[in-house]
Amino acid sequence: MLAPKFFSRTMSPLGLWTGTNRKPIMSKKEKPSPLKKLLKAWTSAGPEDRQAFLDLVSAELRARASATPDSSGAEPIPEDAAALIANGRYLLPSTIERVEAVMRARKLSPSGVMAELGFSSRDASLTRALAMKAALRLSVIAALAEWLVAHEADG
Repeated sequence: MLAPKFFSRTMSPLGLWTGTNRKPIMSKKEKPSPLKKLLKAWTSAGPEDRQAFLDLVSAELRARASATPDSSGAEPIPEDAAALIANGRYLLPSTIERVEAVMRARKLSPSGVMAELGFSSRDASLTRALAMKAALRLSVIAALAEWLVAHEADG
């Protein structure tokens, strides 16, 4: 029995479906990792080659140490770390507490704060940022930083 021509799979002359009658897929041999390559080269190297490699590595380490005196790997913290209110577009937990404290003292809602910042009072982005730690626009974060400085001094 021959399959109709509109099917995507056709019969082979032997009566087997070509869709399932494919060559078996051979598993690929794992490529050695760079570490395995290095270990293999190390074991096959002579003593003078090993010493030359160690000298090269130690020279590179000395060059890196002299180029970067601060090798902590972390980004430098600015002097005004207290002025940081956000990490990217997300408010820090300490900032959320500060904003909520000012809001309680002044009996404001997040929509009232947005209105004081110069944004629409219908904008719920500050509400979401305070309640669900959602992202804020950078312009809102900048305005909120100035607002916090002004109103915490009043408090």
